[in-house]
Amino acid sequence: MDARFAAMDANRDGRLSRDEVKDKGRFAERFDALDTNKDGALSKDELVAGRPVRK
Repeated sequence: MDARFAAMDANRDGRLSRDEVKDKGRFAERFDALDTNKDGALSKDELVAGRPVRK
């Protein structure tokens, strides 16, 4: 997850903006649901919490 997050974090601020994920498929589609604190950016914690549970 860390490498993938870093690759998407174009400005290296430790958060993913809507613009940074706009071409990233499911991240873009689920942005509003993943952004649980509604600050307009996704943190690593929000991404981890929003991951589907794998069986």
